[in-house]
Amino acid sequence: MLNVCKRGPASISRIFSAAVRTPSTKLSTLSLSFQNQAKPVLEARWIHVSPLRRQEATAQRYEHPHERAGAVQVEKFDQLIEHGLVHSNIVRAITEGMGHHTMTQVQSLTINQALQGTDIIAQAKTGTGKTIGFLLPLIQNILKKSPELASRQRYSKARTSDIRAIIISPTRELAEQIAVEASKLCSNTDLVVQVATGGNHKGMMLRKTQREGCHILVATPGRLNDLLTDQYSRISAPNLTTLVLDEADRLLDQGFSKDIEDIIDLLPDRREVDRQTLLFSATVPREVMGLVRSTLKPDFQFVQTVQEGDIATHEKVPQKIITVPGLENIMPSVLELAKRENEKASHASPGDSVKPFKAIIYFNSTANVILAHEVFQNLKSDGRGLFGKHPLYPAELLVMHGQLTQERRTRASERFRKAKTGILFSTDVTARGMDFPNVSHVIQIGPPPNREQYIHRIGRTGRGDQTGEGYIFVHTSELPVARRLLRGLPITPDVDLEAAKVDMTTEAQLPASLAATLVQIGDATKMVGRDIKNAAYLAYLTQSQAGNAAGIIAALNQWSRYGWGWDQPPQVGAGLARRMGLMRVPGVNIGSGGGSSSRGFGARDGGFGDRGAEGGRGGRSFGGSGGFGDDRGRGRFQNAGRGEGRSGDRGDRGFGGDRGRGGFQRGGRRDEEDFPF
Repeated sequence: MLNVCKRGPASISRIFSAAVRTPSTKLSTLSLSFQNQAKPVLEARWIHVSPLRRQEATAQRYEHPHERAGAVQVEKFDQLIEHGLVHSNIVRAITEGMGHHTMTQVQSLTINQALQGTDIIAQAKTGTGKTIGFLLPLIQNILKKSPELASRQRYSKARTSDIRAIIISPTRELAEQIAVEASKLCSNTDLVVQVATGGNHKGMMLRKTQREGCHILVATPGRLNDLLTDQYSRISAPNLTTLVLDEADRLLDQGFSKDIEDIIDLLPDRREVDRQTLLFSATVPREVMGLVRSTLKPDFQFVQTVQEGDIATHEKVPQKIITVPGLENIMPSVLELAKRENEKASHASPGDSVKPFKAIIYFNSTANVILAHEVFQNLKSDGRGLFGKHPLYPAELLVMHGQLTQERRTRASERFRKAKTGILFSTDVTARGMDFPNVSHVIQIGPPPNREQYIHRIGRTGRGDQTGEGYIFVHTSELPVARRLLRGLPITPDVDLEAAKVDMTTEAQLPASLAATLVQIGDATKMVGRDIKNAAYLAYLTQSQAGNAAGIIAALNQWSRYGWGWDQPPQVGAGLARRMGLMRVPGVNIGSGGGSSSRGFGARDGGFGDRGAEGGRGGRSFGGSGGFGDDRGRGRFQNAGRGEGRSGDRGDRGFGGDRGRGGFQRGGRRDEEDFPF
């Protein structure tokens, strides 16, 4: 499917670029137009039509909606009621229940055409209100065909075969978020919303759906495919009116193209049951255009809300890089930064612009997320004793990764959303699509897997008109990789953190505050079990992009020696060492068997690749033989990452032998003066 564009007679990318540059796609005002006239010709449909039709379309100038005679400007949701375009029960749910009154750009540019039944591909960044942009017309079009559903009834008559709309999301968290929004919009109607994601108990979901029925189903691709092919699920959509593909570029990046093809084949034939398709994507690469060609009608409209010259979120957020001499410096440095920002916020006057400290800390693996969360949970106020306030009080400490059950992930997401101040330790499962209000800081540990992921992470702060800050911590051996990935971004060095400059391998007289921070981290780290540390060591090793294998091994061994107090570094299984080319690298503690790497944290967990963030197919986690526990070998959470049955969606890609990142990638060499850091 991804190669269908290659079969066209002309360059799809050139045609699409030409369509994007036409006046029809550069609507800069936040308004809608409605009138009883034929739909304007949309140049974006050229991709699907003959050259003759393109010439006819070119001959008809598309006018700005405000320039047409009799056009009605609609910038507020209440005006949809005034012009009889949307049922009042839906609009009241938005204005009174959700407190939204004025439309955002993506809403104003999509709702009009979507209400008319037009297929749409919309290029829109996350955090721009696109969820309401597709939910509102989706719900209105259902009520238009079934007006009896417009008012809440005491007893719903919905069945599992009453599905009128399906929304496909790449991750569990985003699916849950969309379902919550949909339920709010449907609160005054008799429409029933259900959510189906991998990692949730399939039987419970089916029982709930069979008991309550379903009109709008929000699902991840793997679970949806499973439900539609399971003859005993009784889930079907013979009267489907709308299909929504949210975050289409991410769906394809995570390998869901085959699942989407299978799902579309299972849906009613469009020649027999007409349906509208709405496709939303942050970027429009060639692969997305292949999806457009196979799913949208030829007369679709392209809506572009990312205009040339727009300032991207990551360009508005001040970003700093902190280079540390040892990996053992990272946790003390993060704690020092958190203390500083937390104290700054707590002492701010009511009129100051300082926001409460609310941060997301991203790691490239689940193992290191768990280690950091455990360390920070164990922190004591003065480094001694069992009682006293946490040094970051009142910040709430939460964790998010692919090995958690869906219930725990949902609970963590909701708690972080509602938290005024807090820290979320996370893999990339939250890097895209998730909307956490008032995030003040995004902190990244180690170079990201790619430039795009860095930008998506930064996008969790500075959303809308909000302010925010970004930090990235890298080891000196990782600087070449960081320069290669992040070249051209507005990143400046930061040398203010004392913990980032201290040499942990030698004794020295330190300031009292810095010494207290080091003692707090040291004591908290001692309380973390050996299996967690083993897994974190191996995760960092297998996901490192540094070209110098000896350098990263030396850094990891120094971390275990001076950060954990171990005389010997963790063992690396002989099989893993051979695959990564480490057999002759000095300092590698090669074990006779697979060691911790053979079972630790599953072949598909780790979070850096975020391959769907579904976790259902993840391998055994936390070491199948010894579990993950304290030094007394209690073995908690053995095999915890196996998911909720075979129907779960793909888990996070991560470390662990064959499926890990494997090997060391060489970065390009550039002159130092090309970079600000």
